[in-house]
Amino acid sequence: MRTGEKLRYMVTAFAVSFLFPLPLLPYLLMDNGLMIGLARLACSLLTVPGVLALCVILPLVCGWLLAARAHFPPTFAAKFLPLLLPPCIYLFLLGRHLRVLPTTFADLADGVRFLLLPQYGLFFLAFLVRNRKRESTRERRRGLACLLLTAAACCAAVGVDLYAVRRVTFFDDAQRMRPYSLDDFTGIVLPAGPPSLCLAQNQPLLDGTLAALPLYAAASWAVDGERLTAAERRERRMPPLVECNGLHGWERLTAGEITFFFGPPPSMRQLDELRARGLTPDVRPLAREALVFFVRKDDPVTGLTSEQLRRIYTGEITNWQDVGGRDERIFPFQYEEGDENQFLLEQLVLRGEAPTTPLQEESRLDPCDSGPVRRVAAYRNRPGALGFGLRSYLDKWFPNGDVRPLAVDGVPPTDETLRDGSYPLSLPLCMASCRPLSAESRAFRDWLLGPEGRDLIRRAGYLPWDGGNDSGSDDTKERKDTKENAQ
Repeated sequence: MRTGEKLRYMVTAFAVSFLFPLPLLPYLLMDNGLMIGLARLACSLLTVPGVLALCVILPLVCGWLLAARAHFPPTFAAKFLPLLLPPCIYLFLLGRHLRVLPTTFADLADGVRFLLLPQYGLFFLAFLVRNRKRESTRERRRGLACLLLTAAACCAAVGVDLYAVRRVTFFDDAQRMRPYSLDDFTGIVLPAGPPSLCLAQNQPLLDGTLAALPLYAAASWAVDGERLTAAERRERRMPPLVECNGLHGWERLTAGEITFFFGPPPSMRQLDELRARGLTPDVRPLAREALVFFVRKDDPVTGLTSEQLRRIYTGEITNWQDVGGRDERIFPFQYEEGDENQFLLEQLVLRGEAPTTPLQEESRLDPCDSGPVRRVAAYRNRPGALGFGLRSYLDKWFPNGDVRPLAVDGVPPTDETLRDGSYPLSLPLCMASCRPLSAESRAFRDWLLGPEGRDLIRRAGYLPWDGGNDSGSDDTKERKDTKENAQ
């Protein structure tokens, strides 16, 4: 066989087979909006017959015609490798791509299963069926054996690479970091014994941040007058008289829609706005909380300074080596705008500075399904990851102890450092009201501040406040904590 014919076949076979993994190409260039836009436009213009022709008929025809008209090289490698290289190249590039971008492994599997294998498989099947008529049985068997061995080696090499990506970088299902929910009553506990207070009617309406939800939901259930177990409540689908609107709960307190708001202490601006309306804010600390940063438990970094955290989350520091760790990229995971953890990062660590652009991920891989939706990436416990959240969340997020909390400014976030205030990112969870209380609401407040309430707070997973709040206080006692922790 002449060299020109051999080269012509190899180029043609490589070019034709390279077309069928083409739908995966936009996901190798996820940051290229033009590529994704063109893919979406092409999919939107195709009809059902058009999709059938492209995905089924075209691969079969191309494989058949290539086997029928090409002048095959005499060697197996020159004949089949041009057909095996394109899918291997695509898979290799996808593996490299996923090491950098936090895209879910499930998306990769869906892309290979629905975009690469069907079209390329039909193309290759048609090639083999038509080729069998052009070779003797002996040559066909020998070629098929070599083909299977080569394909197995390629699959093994790609599989090892993808397994490494899966093992150290990705989860099949991203952890969305929402440990509590009113829908399934997760995290709500009951008191050790029957409470001394019973409010079957006229219970105060409660709202607050997600961080305080188990605390005030447990308190509402404890005093509602129906002595039911948690299992009985779930069976009867009885929700507590509470809501969870996060930062918007403070606005509802101001408008008089709720009686008590539970969460971090209000800022001086919020307190001044209440006074400007003629309202009297009453803020009582209930539990000690803290913003905690964490890494994988095998990470060599044990602590960071407040300045280092600020520089990491503003994008000034990007490598762990700059803060005493390994020579690897820092993946500083964040939360969606409006999340209370993100709010506390901006208030306690960044102090008014804008955070760097958070890591992004695609919610779906199919460009024909209204296009991929980008969102803030959920935390993944991979090498180089840095996460954060309220201290009470960690046991819910990582029950197996897969992460290690970091010391901040040399102080670890322990019960002792939260009690003495030495941990720099500690803050109280408070109970706030701003209008005259009914007798039932005052009784509820005093019960929660008393010994039974403190025991329930402890059972709900919090560190009770021990600053002498049993006798009550007004907002003036909280101005110092407010100024330091929430401005």
